[in-house]
Amino acid sequence: MLISCSKEREKTKVIKNISGLNELFHLKNYKTQVRLKVNDSTDHITAQWHNFTLAGDFDTKMNNRTGIWILKNKLNSKEVLIDYIIFSKDNVFKNQIIFKEHNKIDSSKSKFYIAKEKSFKHILLKFFSPKIEEEVSKEAKIGYRILRGSKVLKDDSLTYKNNREGIYLTNIKFDFQKGDKLAGAFSEFVMAKDPRSKDSLIMGNNSIYFIERF
Repeated sequence: MLISCSKEREKTKVIKNISGLNELFHLKNYKTQVRLKVNDSTDHITAQWHNFTLAGDFDTKMNNRTGIWILKNKLNSKEVLIDYIIFSKDNVFKNQIIFKEHNKIDSSKSKFYIAKEKSFKHILLKFFSPKIEEEVSKEAKIGYRILRGSKVLKDDSLTYKNNREGIYLTNIKFDFQKGDKLAGAFSEFVMAKDPRSKDSLIMGNNSIYFIERF
């Protein structure tokens, strides 16, 4: 992803992965900020820095970002979305990370899921994980629960091995009722060649928490 900014003259910054976005998602870098109160515990922030606009909700009690934050560059059609989940004040998880251009998702760089089909008879979930260089293997596990109120109706998991595409389909068949919830977690384990030593391997993990209501 190419992101441009300018001080005295325009320069270009290459964003290859989420680590390169940390500076652009750091609110302290944005001197121009507008806050609108949503409720007693949430503010909506819109911030400007050079050519960038950063916007999302801020939990004032937990002092952290929550929900989806969107970074846009006024010089092009690229944008990045990060979905934040607050587990505690010291534990905020980047759940989904989506790179877009012309409003189209780049699934080769993004970590996200969609409910491709959804009815009271079944739900088809599709999980996407980013590709990395020199991948050797990928495998994933999806664990989920179906709840009706506080009662657990089903607790199950699925395992996917030898997946090279980074796309996983999960079709869950059940007689859902209005008010039911499907909640769970996707976890992918990746093994790749170490770029610093071709004789060594490195391991990585991509996780996504999900909840669907009927």
